[in-house]
Order: sequence, then structure tokens, then C-alpha cells
Amino acid sequence: MSQTPQEKKSRFQVSREVQEEFVNGIAETMLALTSRVAGKPHVADTPTGTPFCPTTGREYGGPNMLRLMLAGMEKGYQDDRWMTFKQIQQYQSEHPNLKVGIKKGQHGIRLLRPEEVFFTIGEDEKWTFHSQDEARAIEEQRKQGAKLPPVQHKTLFYPFTVFNAAQIYGLPAKEKAAPALTEQERNAFLEKFIADSGIAVGHHDGPTAYDHDEDMLKLPFPDRFTSSDAYYAAKLRGFYEATGHSSRENRLTEPETLKSRAFEEMRAELFSILAGAKFNLPMPDNSASAQVTNWNQKFSGGDVAELFRAAADAARTLTSLRQFEAGEKPRDWWFPRPEAWAELEAMQKQRDAAVGVSPALASSSGAAARHDPTLAESIAAFEAADDPVDRARAILQNPDFLDMALRQDPQQVRELADLCGQLSLALSHEADAIPEQAPAGAIESSIPLTEQKNAAKRRMRI
Repeated sequence: MSQTPQEKKSRFQVSREVQEEFVNGIAETMLALTSRVAGKPHVADTPTGTPFCPTTGREYGGPNMLRLMLAGMEKGYQDDRWMTFKQIQQYQSEHPNLKVGIKKGQHGIRLLRPEEVFFTIGEDEKWTFHSQDEARAIEEQRKQGAKLPPVQHKTLFYPFTVFNAAQIYGLPAKEKAAPALTEQERNAFLEKFIADSGIAVGHHDGPTAYDHDEDMLKLPFPDRFTSSDAYYAAKLRGFYEATGHSSRENRLTEPETLKSRAFEEMRAELFSILAGAKFNLPMPDNSASAQVTNWNQKFSGGDVAELFRAAADAARTLTSLRQFEAGEKPRDWWFPRPEAWAELEAMQKQRDAAVGVSPALASSSGAAARHDPTLAESIAAFEAADDPVDRARAILQNPDFLDMALRQDPQQVRELADLCGQLSLALSHEADAIPEQAPAGAIESSIPLTEQKNAAKRRMRI
């Protein structure tokens, strides 16, 4: 089938227009979200799941995943199921006892369906489109000496619309989701993920910054943050910036331009919003809607393809994080193989030990932001716990509950208090010994030894 260049242009122009509409939708949602979350503790009220289609069981991937997560956060949807109109109709036909449909006045979200097109341009400048099999056959003939025009290919995008389950009436309630990670479980997971990625993390007295020359993410000490949430939000954003290194995704241009910096900031903002929603983290302190406004005003209408790639980059990194969470090796070519993970974790622990840092205790820093349980919460935790250690923790976390326990059994509580005192002393001694007995290969610290010891004692407190 032959088409003129004008017909070709029209077909490609349609693809460009829907792609531009798509990325502008992302930009507008980001602006709304970054403005809304300013000064708020978390990006989303509850951790968000990965958007999926309940009729096929498939998760939406790439930029489509990103678009739906952002839209769900903006609109406050608590359901991560999304369906097309045809899929809703199909569901209705398969369940005739239900009455399922789109609620009145609801508008869906337009996503993009990619399609690879193959074509040749003849001597008469006519365009001929081919199937993939035809394209392969032409290339084989060319290899054998046939004088045929080379096959070219491009990715075109076609729109389709989906609706969230909250916009659909009659749809059965979603199956109960798996319980979210506790703060300690989340922190331990993120520590392992970043260490296993091979990205080195150091701690210093300065601000959060990624050193491209050293290929190291440098963070303030954990106790400089108001909470573990703030610490890990900054750590994840810095991790994303490190993925742009030439040894990984190689996103950085030399020399760096205002445009390339703007796109990199946008990628980081996208990833921070999505990761924050997934792990119940706030936006990092250096995030601001002004940055998003800057790149949106200057570049969103000028380079749709680059914006689309930026969205895809952020979504791909979030997918890698989810793959790791599922116990798989992320598909990124640069991510180390599982057999190297134990050594990478040990190296990161050496770097932390060299400066007296224990990120696992980051949840203890930032007392002003820490939530002290009420007496009712402590009693409920005590009654729900089967493990004696968990019961002891519930008692010790609340002074009023501790007083109540002391009145009930003074001797046992005193023994528990003695044990805590002994543990605190042991930790203090261990912290004193860490800088002097740092394992071989540990990174040396420029901080005086006495300051390292004092910092270690502060961070080791119970």
C-alpha cells in the first residue's frame, strides 16, 4: 500500500499530537501535586499500588504506569484498577447478574498504545508500509544483493482511554491488599536496594549531593534529618540522580545545558513523587513546584519526544525497584547480579561504620518529628503482641505505660530497665571501637576521631 508524503505526515502528526497531549497531562498533574504537597508530610495519604487491568491481570508499564499513578494521586483514588470502556462491557457480559457501568459525568485518562511501523521510500519518493515479516524479508534480500530501498521503522502512538474503578459502579470491591511495610522494614529494604545497586553512599556535614566524579551519593548524617522519612526521601532521590552516571544510564550530557538539567530535574521529580507514594515518603526538601514550572514552561511544548523519554526513564527506575521488591534482579543492564549483592552490602556497611553512621537507626533521629504512641496505642500494641520482646517494646515506648507496669510488677520492670542500661553501655563501647577497628578497605573520614565517637554515641541512643 503506497502513500504520499503528505499522507505520511498526517499519520505521523496524529501520533505526535496525542503524545504531546499525554506529556502535557503529566506536566499539569505534576504541577498540581508538587503545589499540593508543599509543606505536607507525605506525597500521598496512603501508599499507592501499581495500576493494573483486572480483566487481563496485566500491570500498566512505562509512561502509562506513571500517568495513572500520578492521576490516581491527584484525584485521591484508593483503587489501582483501571479499565477501558470495552473491558467494562466485557466484564458486564461475563457477569450478567451485576450491573456495571461508568458513573455519570466521569472522564477517563488517555493513555498511549505504541505501534512499530515499517516502511520503505522508493525512487519516486512514495512511501510503502510493510508488516514486520515483510520488512525482514526485504532486509534478507538486500543482504543477498537485491537493489531494494532500506526498511525504516518508527514508533507511532495511538490513544486509548481508561477509567479507574472508583469511576465505575457495580464493580466488586478489590481484594484486600497485602499489608504495607512497617517503617523499619521499609528502611531496611531501601538500604539493601541502594547498596545492591552498587551506588556508593557517603555521609558528610554538607547538603545532599551526588558527586559525578567520585560516583558517590553524599548525604548529611541521619540525625540531621527531621525523620527517617525525610532521610530516605533524600536518599532515593539521590539514588535516582546516580543512575544517570555514564557507567549506568548515561543521561548526562557534556557540557551540561540548561535544557538537559531541566529534563534531569523533571525525571528526578517524577521518580520522587512515585517512589514517595509507594513508600509513604515526603517530597525531598530540595523539591519545589517552581522547578517543575520552569521546565514545563520552557520545554514541554518544544520537545515532546524528550519529555516522553524522561517520563519513561522515571517509570523504568520505579519498575526496577518493584522487581527488586518481588525478589527479582532488576532488568537494568547495569544492575549487579545477585551473587555480588552480599559483597556490595558489606562495602556499604564499611563506609557507614567508618564515620559512625547507622542508617537503620535513622527512625530514631529527628525527635521533633517522631510520633510517640499514646497510652491507648501502647496498650493495644501490648495486647496484640504474642512475642514477649514486642510486649516489652510496647511498655518501654510510653512512660505512662511503663509507670503502670512498674506498679504491677516492680521487680520485672527493674530487671528490664537494667537490661536496657547494659545494652546501651555495650552499644556505646562498640561505637567507640568502630573508628579504630574499621575493616580493611573502609573509606577514611575527614572528621576528627573524637567527633566521630560523639556522633556515633548520638546515633546509637535507644
